[in-house]
Amino acid sequence: MRPRRVLLLASVLAGALSALATLFDESRMALQSGAVALAALAVLALLPNTTAGRVRVALAAGLGLLALVMVLELRWLPEPSATSQLLVPSYSPLDGSPAPSPHPSALLDEWQEGIDRNRAVQTGELVGLLALAYAVAALPPRRRTRRALLARILAVLVLVAALAEAWGDLRDAPLTGALGVAWSALLAVLVAAVVLALSGARSDRFGLLPLGALLVAGVAAVDLGHLVGTWSSWWWFAEASRNAYLTYGVAVDTGPDISPAVEAAVALAGPALLTLGALRAGQGNGDRGNAGQGDSGRGNAGQDDSGRGDAVAADGDEHDGRDNYDKHDGPDDTGPAEST
Repeated sequence: MRPRRVLLLASVLAGALSALATLFDESRMALQSGAVALAALAVLALLPNTTAGRVRVALAAGLGLLALVMVLELRWLPEPSATSQLLVPSYSPLDGSPAPSPHPSALLDEWQEGIDRNRAVQTGELVGLLALAYAVAALPPRRRTRRALLARILAVLVLVAALAEAWGDLRDAPLTGALGVAWSALLAVLVAAVVLALSGARSDRFGLLPLGALLVAGVAAVDLGHLVGTWSSWWWFAEASRNAYLTYGVAVDTGPDISPAVEAAVALAGPALLTLGALRAGQGNGDRGNAGQGDSGRGNAGQDDSGRGDAVAADGDEHDGRDNYDKHDGPDDTGPAEST
């Protein structure tokens, strides 16, 4: 079996295992399988073909950075505990007097650490998206007016939807604080929207490149909403001027959550389709270039034929020169006979 098919099959199987593990809340296995899937795609992008070398290197760099982000998340993943449910009651005076903190400080500190880790993950994903954006921009544009227009419209819609969702999750938290926390996620959405806008004019015949760019932009938009919503909730609970009261709740297990599994599958399918589409688009251009070189080679062969024709003509001229020389010798031989 060819190495390309082996790597592609390994990436698909690892991606499916990651989505399945996320469905059953196996976070460690999901991250491991996702990192393997992206690493296999990175090696696949580096295999030599007719695609430009800078495109293949940029694709491999972007996929490698995304795989490293998953490895970093795997390192930060806490060890599984005996119970997965946690109920923390909070106490505060009920007479309206301000409370020092509506929640225990240890819980708020742990919450803040989770937000900081999420910010670091978003920064790594931003760098990976920048590498993928360079690879897409390096592809040659094609005459696909309808796809280019559709991709630009979708890019604007995704950007507007992401900003609207983040604004709704912000609630009454300060905008400046949200920008200070989620700036990397916001830039990731902007870069993903630019990639989607550029992908339409550089699409291959099957449209894998814009489809992958659309999935990547959607995942970036969802990540922005999650980060802003998490920070807004932390700010609301950490504000000292708010009061709280004792509440009791019952934790109910509703079964496996399909939404995180779908998000994990889409997060892996987006870079995969984008990479395959970019390789196909660059490979098609390389084939046309080789065809042009073949035509020029045939032209050179025609020039060689004409050169051989010139050589034959030169030989003919030399032969004619020898004939003229023989004819010239004839009168010299008959000349003395006439004089005699």
